[in-house]
This record gives sequence, C-alpha cells and structure tokens, in this order.
Amino acid sequence: MSPEVPASAESRVMRVGSPRSPGLSTGTVVLLAIVLVGGRVVLDLTLGPDGAEPWQRLVEVLTAAMTIAVALHFSPGDPPRRPWSVLAIAMAVLPAVRLLSYFQIKAGDIAAAHVLLILGNFAMAYAVFGFGRVLGSSELLSDRTAEDRVRATTFVSLLAVGALAMLAFPTLELALRGMPATAGAWIAASTTIVSTLCDALVFAGGTYLVWLVRPLLGGSLARPYLLIAVGGGAFLVVDMLLVTAGATTQTELLGSDMRNLLTRWLGCLAFTGFALAAATQFALLRSARRR
Repeated sequence: MSPEVPASAESRVMRVGSPRSPGLSTGTVVLLAIVLVGGRVVLDLTLGPDGAEPWQRLVEVLTAAMTIAVALHFSPGDPPRRPWSVLAIAMAVLPAVRLLSYFQIKAGDIAAAHVLLILGNFAMAYAVFGFGRVLGSSELLSDRTAEDRVRATTFVSLLAVGALAMLAFPTLELALRGMPATAGAWIAASTTIVSTLCDALVFAGGTYLVWLVRPLLGGSLARPYLLIAVGGGAFLVVDMLLVTAGATTQTELLGSDMRNLLTRWLGCLAFTGFALAAATQFALLRSARRR
C-alpha cells in the first residue's frame, strides 16, 4: 500500500480475518430485492402504473439515502469516500430527472431532464472507475503478481470491447430515424447514446471489480460491486427498451403494455441493485467499526 493512501474500513475488514463473512447475507439481499421489486410489480398489476409510481419514488429515495449514508460513514481522508460520494450524487440526480421530465421543464426545445440525465450517467460511470482506482492502490491487492495484472488487463479490455459493442443497437436505431433537426433532438439523441455507454461501462466495471476482489473474505467484499453490476446491467436493458419505444426517459413511456411494464420493473431492479450495494457496503463498514 502506498504511504499516502490511508487504510480504509474495507482494509480493516480484510485484516480481521473472521471466519464469519461480514455484511448482509445473500439470503437477506435476495429477500430485500424480492420485496422492493416485487412491490412494484404487484402495484403495477393491481393499481396500474400511476398507482405504482409512489413505490418507485420510495425505492429511488432509499437508494439515494443509502449511498449518502455510506459516503458519510467513511472518514474524510478515506479514499473510498470520493467514489461513494459521486455515486450518491448520481443516485440523487436520477430521481430529479423524472421530476423534470414529468413537468416537461425546458430551455427552448432542450429538455432539462435530458441534460441532467447525461450528467448523472457520467457521474455514475466515474464513480465505478473511482472504485477501481481505490482498490488498485490499496493493500487489498498488494500481493498481485505480474501474471495477475496481465489477466486483469485482458479482462478489462474484453469488457471494454463488449461495452462499446452495446452502442451499436441504439446508434443504428437513431440513425434509421434520420438526423435530428433541432438542438433539443440532438440532446435527446446524445442522451440515449451517453446513457447506454455509461450503463455499459458501469456494468462492465462492476463485473471487473467483482472479478478483482472475489477471493477476499469469501466474496463478501465483492458483493457490493456485484450489486452495482446488476444495477448497471438492468439500466442497460432499460436503455435498449426505451430506444425501441422511441423514448429517452421512463417518464416519457405511454401506456401499460408488457414492454413498458418490463421497462419500469427493470428500472426498479436497477435502483434496487444500487440500494442493496450501498446497504451491503454499509454493513461491511459497521462490521469493521465494531471490531
């Protein structure tokens, strides 16, 4: 570990070496996911999308609150505090996008929701890269050999290629619709491309982090990153479904056909993934503090 990087709570958990895995159990995580996503599904099928929206807002607020709690739980000089703070900002921005989209707030013909969504997606991707930098400079991975680093580089390269390949579908769909005619249309098209790219990077980056720390503490340290990858992957599928619906945000979806319902349910799953990632990280930190 480099001398300028202080030991994080994650490092302290690693050094404890307890035979019992800290943090939330797999069963607890699965149960919470079923409750949060299942609640949205049940409300959609019984009350319709309008009746399910308050539940969705609750999940989004919970996600923002949990990521903020994790960021604040780290000490000011602890390296993981920065990426968790950036992720908290991204999770707080995304619900604001829905609000701006619902009220159709615009500057000329440029939707404020689209601009904010671009910023939120960049913040989310930046946070995942931040996690990678923190782990790369910490003592958790200090025993890696040159062969380990080559495998890591190869793995990252393959994920990056896959992430870029995911752009082909929305780019082709947008190209088939013709060139945007106004500034607002250009921003909307850019929002779709940026959202797809960033969600692909979050999914790929989260998967890489899981692979990187999977041997530590029986996989407990990898669980938050696994859930981040799940959230990013769900958002990525949402992007694809929104493109087929000709929409940029979920608020723009009209009707309650199966495609739109699936888009909303996957959106709920995405936020749930990030909420549970934060909850799992928070439990790891609490475990380290108690020791």
